[in-house]
Amino acid sequence: MSEPSSRDSTSQDYIEISNLFYQDLLGYKPEKTSLEQIPETQWEEFYHSRGQPSNKLGIYLPRNQTAIIKEKNPLILFHEYFGHGLYCEQNLTGRKLVALEKRLLKEEKQKFQNKKFTLDDIQRFRQQNQTFQELESFRQENLGKYELFAIWTEYLLSGEFGLKDDFGGKYDSFDKESREIVDSIINFSETYGNLATFYAFELKRIQNKNRLLRLCKDIYGKKLDRTRLILHFGSGKPFSDIDLFIVSNNIPSTYDPWLDVRAYKLEDIEKNIRFLNPMVTDPIMVGGLIFGDNNYLEELRRKILAQPITEEAIRFNLKEYGVEKRRSKDSSLGEYLQNKNFRSAKIFLTNSLVLKNGDKVLTSKGLVDYAKKRLSHSEKFIELKGGIE
Repeated sequence: MSEPSSRDSTSQDYIEISNLFYQDLLGYKPEKTSLEQIPETQWEEFYHSRGQPSNKLGIYLPRNQTAIIKEKNPLILFHEYFGHGLYCEQNLTGRKLVALEKRLLKEEKQKFQNKKFTLDDIQRFRQQNQTFQELESFRQENLGKYELFAIWTEYLLSGEFGLKDDFGGKYDSFDKESREIVDSIINFSETYGNLATFYAFELKRIQNKNRLLRLCKDIYGKKLDRTRLILHFGSGKPFSDIDLFIVSNNIPSTYDPWLDVRAYKLEDIEKNIRFLNPMVTDPIMVGGLIFGDNNYLEELRRKILAQPITEEAIRFNLKEYGVEKRRSKDSSLGEYLQNKNFRSAKIFLTNSLVLKNGDKVLTSKGLVDYAKKRLSHSEKFIELKGGIE
């Protein structure tokens, strides 16, 4: 990013250049957030009028998506406008916060329309208001991540504009526990890259080839030199996790709420094709090429199409169904992995029944459709229940 002189820059300079940075990295920038800058000479009066102490340098109002900051303070601009603003625009938690605030605003207007009222009147109304109670509970539940994202935004943009010393001064004022939390996200971003950090914060993910390749380069670095294939599959929806299928001897499978990597070693691919393992056939048949040799991909697809149905494949799928069913009941794995294993168990069971019927269905969607249309009632019941009964 081409940066202006940090000391001579205006807020508009910071916004315009940061917008280019976000557009390139994420595919979007703040669109709904507005900015109000209060001159330093008027700041104390402004904050006093809101019944707040004037030692704060900025505030973000989700109800009208406005960042209000003390003039000529770039760190606060980064924190309020880009931190809270982008979070409330492109994160589902942030969007819910905005929706609750707007609902409360509407109810307050209905209550006090054409009436004289004070801040005390509003506070008394809120104490009895169900929306306010829901908002406060939701705000407290998510405050840590909401603020951490804004602080990390300060760190990120201060580095882009040569203002790291300014951020360092603020960082030094944090207590030990806060510094450790901030350090954890800074270390994550330095290890896995900025794009991964935004996605780990659950911001909208535009899952196109160029952006996913950039993500893979950030995360895996030189390991890509020894990686045969990376495919993207799954829904690809903006707030769904990113599903990658990788053929590599150096990259392991990982299961996070935002990134699901299904990785196989090169020597295991042929065996899993022979077993008609749906966890392999599905991404190979429907996945989009992100990295690797397209000729190798087409070769794998031909092998899958030519692979005959065998008793070995039926037994393999039944065995994997049992493994995944047991894992789905293991509470130590956590709810996310339990649900994931439950879905996998259903897929393996359905595939074994399909193969037993003498049919070959190579995608997860195809297996679901087949179960709905062609399996007998008893078989369908087992598939839908995941074989738990």
